[in-house]
Amino acid sequence: MKWRGRRGSRNIEDRRRMSARGGGQIGIVGLLVILGIGYFLGVDVWPLLQSGGGSVQDGGSVELTEADERAGQFVSVTLADTEEVWSEIFRSRVGDAYNPATLVLFKGVTQSPCGGASGATGPFYCPSDKKAYLDTVFFTSLE
Repeated sequence: MKWRGRRGSRNIEDRRRMSARGGGQIGIVGLLVILGIGYFLGVDVWPLLQSGGGSVQDGGSVELTEADERAGQFVSVTLADTEEVWSEIFRSRVGDAYNPATLVLFKGVTQSPCGGASGATGPFYCPSDKKAYLDTVFFTSLE
């Protein structure tokens, strides 16, 4: 797929340059709850524990690598293609407009109304805010 130099989507919220900072002390009960959830659901809770039990965007700065920039551009072009295809399908088969979800790019950890997000979570959609979340480090993991 030749994606370089093509139109990207404007429907992206880029949080990758923001650093995450812990949201405070979680305490022993909070730690036990996080470990229990991770154990029973088979989820890697290590990123949550490293961030202090939650993350909030503090407006700090994180350096993006060339690979991060490339992954962001690739996702933007792919999302633009997806929006075009689904817009046409909805128009021709449903007779209605397609309302695309916003894609949130992040690096490391971020917060969503559906809970904390990390690379261990993998890409996911949160119906509460109608946004899809993707840690671009995911592409590094795939390589």
